Amino acid sequence: MSILVSDPFGVAGDQAMPSLELALDPELAQQHLRDRLPRLAGKNGSVQLRTIRVTRYKPGRRCVIEYEVGVERPDGSPEAVVLVGKVMAHRYGKSGYRLLDAFWGAGFQSGSPDGISVPEPVGHVPKFQMWLQRKVPGRAATALLAAPGGVALARRIAEAADKLHRAKVPAERRHTMADELRILHEWLPTVAQAEPQWAGRIERLLEACDHLGTATPKPTTCGIHRDFYADQVIVNGERLFLLDFDLYCEGDPALDIGNFLGHITEQSLRTLGDAGALADREHAMEERFAELSGTAPASVRAYATLTLVRHVYLSTLFPERRPFTRSLIELSEERLGVARHRRSDESKPTNFKEARPITGRSLSLLMYSHDGFGLGHLRRNTAIATRFVEEMSGSTALMLVGCPGGAFFELPPGVDFIKVPSIIKVGTGLWRPRTLRLDVEKTRAIRAATILKAAELFKPDFFLVDYTPTGVWGELLPTLQMLKGQKDPPKVILGLRDILDAPEVTRELWRKDRAYDAISQYYDGVFIYGCREVFDTAAQYGLDGALAGKVTFCGYLCSDEGDVPKAPMREDLQLADNKLVVVTAGGGHDAYPMMRTCMEAFRLIGKDLPLAVVITGPLMEHEQMESLRRQAKGLPVRMLRYVNDLGYMNAADVVITMASYNTLLDAIRLRKRILAIPREGPSAEQRIRSEVFSRLGLVQAIRPEQLSPSLLAQAILHNLDAGPITSVPLRMDALRTVVHQMRRLLQLDTAQPTSGAHVP
Repeated sequence: MSILVSDPFGVAGDQAMPSLELALDPELAQQHLRDRLPRLAGKNGSVQLRTIRVTRYKPGRRCVIEYEVGVERPDGSPEAVVLVGKVMAHRYGKSGYRLLDAFWGAGFQSGSPDGISVPEPVGHVPKFQMWLQRKVPGRAATALLAAPGGVALARRIAEAADKLHRAKVPAERRHTMADELRILHEWLPTVAQAEPQWAGRIERLLEACDHLGTATPKPTTCGIHRDFYADQVIVNGERLFLLDFDLYCEGDPALDIGNFLGHITEQSLRTLGDAGALADREHAMEERFAELSGTAPASVRAYATLTLVRHVYLSTLFPERRPFTRSLIELSEERLGVARHRRSDESKPTNFKEARPITGRSLSLLMYSHDGFGLGHLRRNTAIATRFVEEMSGSTALMLVGCPGGAFFELPPGVDFIKVPSIIKVGTGLWRPRTLRLDVEKTRAIRAATILKAAELFKPDFFLVDYTPTGVWGELLPTLQMLKGQKDPPKVILGLRDILDAPEVTRELWRKDRAYDAISQYYDGVFIYGCREVFDTAAQYGLDGALAGKVTFCGYLCSDEGDVPKAPMREDLQLADNKLVVVTAGGGHDAYPMMRTCMEAFRLIGKDLPLAVVITGPLMEHEQMESLRRQAKGLPVRMLRYVNDLGYMNAADVVITMASYNTLLDAIRLRKRILAIPREGPSAEQRIRSEVFSRLGLVQAIRPEQLSPSLLAQAILHNLDAGPITSVPLRMDALRTVVHQMRRLLQLDTAQPTSGAHVP
């Protein structure tokens, strides 16, 4: 008799779960089901495999396979049975089987008098790294809760949860409120990345969640399901079966009911068009659970709200749920008491100043950033725009950006952006459209026309150009010519970070693009975000000589964020006097090789590794981040995608990063021990910067060709023992200087700035 194998997902090639290929082999499966499952057929019984079906699959994480078998026992009639086999990456199946067997033995058998059960555990197949259970009959509670009888069902589910919490089945893991909040801080910033207009609202939701978590009563912990919602409950007549204990742990029992209630609210919104449509079911479940357990209703409601906030992120993962993301944000804001928009008189938390501009009138700033990929240029321009409107009340800044995510960072009142088609760098001075299926000429024409029209209508007082004097493909030249021909032209400024590329490469490119001619003809100033005594940008890139009078060294441009106290973050991480390693790399689009080596180094360090927080960056590919998560299994590593402040970095003892401008300067400003690993190319910028700062004793630079897990492990341990940096010999006040110099250019038209001067 042939055995039918159905694998619609193609799971056999999953390298994270190599046992799947074996589990789908009919001959091997028949052998192991016969030999490894005496509980199913008895000592002298037989098991005959008929079909194999893959029913659920998450690549690199877990897989569910159903085996339809015929069972013959010596003392009974033949029986057709469907077995559900579970395989999880980096797990061997035995613990899953033991856990289900523990519940079975704690009163959850299929014939339990109270009608609350778990699926019968059948066995463990080590070869497949799989445990098996008998498939139970019935329907998921999801649809039944909305049907007549839903209130009674909700009360029964509360009774099932209470039974689970009283079972006293030991848990190997622990989950706290801090873990719940950490998950939100990992996931929700990705929503802001995809929809930048919601970034401020997401940030305020997270702040409110933190406050709610702090206010939630401390629990008496017990074993909890931790993934309890309607799909995990099968209803068969009067009997309930509880499924999927993969996340079982010690925690707050209020989490299970709160999580269930949050899912009901989301289900009501999405399927019934009214978040309160099943409120009577929610009330019945909460009330019955409180009767049985004595758990504070405030705790249940807190977890219900946090679950609703988590659904903001989850809704973005499924096309059919994305139309509800905005409604979920609004509902979460309502539950947390967060205002959707701050009125002007409520803007104090953003600390925008009310100072009038010296000119006595409102000013306008137009900014250009080519934004090939990454967030560095955009972050600097956003910081400058924010400082500009801070210091000049009533003024406006408009950013022209090509970043795929738009402005990405939250913008204060008075700042907005126009998105031009995104491009990506493929070599020195070479670019192509990032996603558009257009040729270079058409893409250039669209970008150039958009920039020109914006400048014509906006009529700026200042035009700040970032990095490229003529723009990519010379796209700025029509705008520069138009502005120069105006009766009252704006002040045009070129903003440059300290290091661009190898000096000879930049000089050759600028000669080819006639950039020196453009600077001489169109620009009123060149602002260098660095210090001459550290790296003489003007001399290295040919801006001395005839152009020297336009140059101002502004100091290094760092985050304007105030000093963040270390203690709260270290307390949240439960560090006490222990060390902390933070790995971060800005946007993260090319950080995977460096972070992969970090994971390998962490394994070499072994038991001496302290807690490590790895912040991948919002631009890292999802598959790469998931790969890092798999590599972090078993290590004291906390993975985050994006954070919106310097809290983790400030709490760190050692920071491992690439040598990008923003991240490196933030770590230096916070006086951290830094391991700087520059990217290999195509630009030499990071290599040069890491070497310059290494000579100053501010970082330990590890060149890419020298990098190995063992070398990195040694460097981590050395720096953990070295203690903090005591002094930083850099001027880091460029934000203040840039705005000061803008005013100076506007007011003192006839005055010549001192060549290469620092502004007091």
